[in-house]
Parts: sequence; C-alpha cells; structure tokens
Amino acid sequence: MNLLVLVLSSQLLYYLLIAQTGVVGVFDSHIHDLYTLPIGGIIGSLLSAYRRHTALKRELYLMFGAQIAISWFYPDYSLGMLMALGFLVGYTTPLLLYSFTSQSKAHIAIGLAISYAVGTALYTYPFEARGGIALLLPLVSMSALYFTKLEETLYEEKKPFHGWLLAVMMVWIFADSALFETLSRSGDMDIWSDYTYLIIASHLIGVFLAYRYGKELMNQTPIILGLFLLSYTLYWVKEPIALAIIYPIAISYYNVLLFKALIRLADIRLIGLSMIGVGWIATSIANAIALEHQLWIAAVVLGVFTLIVPFYFRRIS
Repeated sequence: MNLLVLVLSSQLLYYLLIAQTGVVGVFDSHIHDLYTLPIGGIIGSLLSAYRRHTALKRELYLMFGAQIAISWFYPDYSLGMLMALGFLVGYTTPLLLYSFTSQSKAHIAIGLAISYAVGTALYTYPFEARGGIALLLPLVSMSALYFTKLEETLYEEKKPFHGWLLAVMMVWIFADSALFETLSRSGDMDIWSDYTYLIIASHLIGVFLAYRYGKELMNQTPIILGLFLLSYTLYWVKEPIALAIIYPIAISYYNVLLFKALIRLADIRLIGLSMIGVGWIATSIANAIALEHQLWIAAVVLGVFTLIVPFYFRRIS
C-alpha cells in the first residue's frame, strides 16, 4: 500500500478524534474554553498558504513531531496550547493535501475509508482517555512518511479556482458539522453508540460510490444535496437506523469529491486559503449553531441553497 495514504488517514483521525471531538468533549463544548483552537487553525492555514515551501517532507516531519509534543499534555490544554494545536492542524493540512497531488482518486478513497472506519470504531472511546491515541497517530504519520518518497516537482497544470467551488464546499461542511455536532449531543439519536458497525459499513459504501460513480464535486451537487436533505429529515422524524445508513453515505460521498477538488488545485496557497473557509469558518459556525440547539438554521441554509442550485446549473449549461 502507498504509505502516503497512511499518513493522510492518520492525520484525518488526529483531526477527528483529537482536535474536533476529543478536545471539544473534554472541555464540554464550552466556547470560552475553545475559541483559540480555530484562531490557531486560521493562522496556521494562512502561514502555510503564504510561506515559501522548499522541503515539504522536512516540514511535515517537524509538524508531526510538534503534534507528538503537544499530545503529551492531552487533555490538559490551556488556551495557548489549544491555539498551538489548531495552528499545527491548520499548517499541516494544506501541505499534506498538496503532497497528495500526484496520487490517484483511489488513494484518496482508501485514505478516507480507513479514517472513517477507524474513527467510527473509536468514536465512543472516552474523551479524557484519548491521550495514547493522540500520541500514536502523529507517530504513525511520521513513521509512514519516513518510507514515503514525496515528489519535489508536481505536475504544473492547475485547475482554475472559482468562488462557487469554495461556497459549495463550505455549505457541505457546514451542513455536515451542524448535524454531526447535534447528533453528538442528542441522547435519543446517538447513532454512533448504537449502530457502530452499520455506520462503518455505510461509510465504506459511500466511499465506494464516490470512487466508482462520483465525478466532479460541482456536478454532484444535486446528489449530495439530496442526501443531506434526507439525512436532516430522518433526524427530525426520529428514524435512527435509516439515518445511520444515509448520513454516513452522505459524509463519505461528498468528502471523497471534496478532497479530490482541493488536491486538484495543486497550489498550496489556494489549498490553504480554502481550508480557512472549509476547515475553520464553516465548522466553527456550525458548532455554534449545534451548541445553541438551532439546527433549523442549517436547514434554512440548505433550503436556500436548494433554490439557488438550479440557477447555477442553468448558467453553466
């Protein structure tokens, strides 16, 4: 197996299990205890976007080593350490996605499949007890990177970047994060605890469908929108089993295409700036909505987006 895939999956797991759910769970979702995390992420993404990079592998080694160092103190993080954690994730992600430019869609799919399967299996692991996981994941990243040869010169053809692409990415991340964080705090719809194996299977189905049939992210907008609208409907009508099938498929399907779209930018600056909107702004707004129990706002956003989509496709047809 291409070990760069293992680097990607372990870093996605670090974000999911430590930066996203672990830290948030430890601090009981209190915004005043967590607000420096996205600030650090934005700063890291900006620096990654505008700094000149001449030795990607060396930089990734440094970032993974810093992750190990800060993970040693998990979960006893101050506001300053949370900012540092956000910075590390924000800086590392654009570099990793850029290094994946020469990889195939199959490698992206495999990396996401591993991260979703393992992440779902470990999701119910106590937040406070994830210190070992926090240390292991960057160690796996560093070890796999050692046996990976990164291309110094990636192919030069770059896809044009359109504002519509970033807007659509942010809508999907926003809708996903709002529902995910709401479900995480919902006692009667805690599908991850009750239907773990079903969710893993659904994630793998979503990855396969995206790999086999998914095309460009923008062209798949109606399908992804339909999956999210159905997921939200299943949440409100209280159908946990159906939700445990449809929602993970939606997550995996759009994420394979989203990662592919980001990687095909083939420009660290564009990837880094996109990650500010996708990885930090959209998720932070969604988290705030979930904490205030205002999921209806996300539903309204999806509704408005449903009205706008036909105009976009009419314009490009």
